[in-house]
Amino acid sequence: MKLIQQKIIQSKHLLNVYLHQFSGNLKLNGFKYLIIIFAGLIISTKDVDFQLKLTKNETNQKTNHTDSLIQKISFSEKEQPPKPQLIKYTSEKEKRFLSYIDKNHKLAIIEMKKYKIPASVTLAQGILETNGGKSKLATNCNNHFGIKCFSKKCKKGHCKNFSDDSHKDFFRNYSSTKESYRAHSIFLQKNRYKKLFNYNSKDYKSWCYELKNAGYATDPNYPNKLISIIEKYKLYQFDE
Repeated sequence: MKLIQQKIIQSKHLLNVYLHQFSGNLKLNGFKYLIIIFAGLIISTKDVDFQLKLTKNETNQKTNHTDSLIQKISFSEKEQPPKPQLIKYTSEKEKRFLSYIDKNHKLAIIEMKKYKIPASVTLAQGILETNGGKSKLATNCNNHFGIKCFSKKCKKGHCKNFSDDSHKDFFRNYSSTKESYRAHSIFLQKNRYKKLFNYNSKDYKSWCYELKNAGYATDPNYPNKLISIIEKYKLYQFDE
């Protein structure tokens, strides 16, 4: 804008000079000088118009450059790291197992803090023994670990039988899942399980193998079944 104002002032000054110098000879050469004046004005006007176009082009270039920068910044802001894909289990069994974990993992953690038993192992045993909370022992007796009753003088409601009249097939009956988890922790305090506590509470594999060695279960694949459940459902995260 300053450049435009300067050109207008120069044009006015040029006109005044022409008028002053040639006012005396206007009669003789008036037409000639008028042509010169108009030519000067036309040149000045075109020069101003050219400068306006240049200024406009520069402004457009700056605007386009700014828009380009904004687009780049906006794009980089949208580039977020992909979210981790959660494992989705679709079978009824897998859904049941996940539901069991969701309901009982806090109990397993409480027992781990008190008795140093890995929460992952406790949960895996509960899942395996109850088929994810579906077994008769779990639904009718709140017994999640297959703990039997060996008392010969138990009171009514203390235990239940699901197969025959032999007392070897009577299982403990608990008032709640919480009571069953606590009974499991106390059960593992027996002398034959003392080697378990030589292992770190994060060493779930050693715990699984030693449970079998100590006679917790007769199934030769018992350790591998527990480890498979722990690793498939990432139960080791509860051992932290």
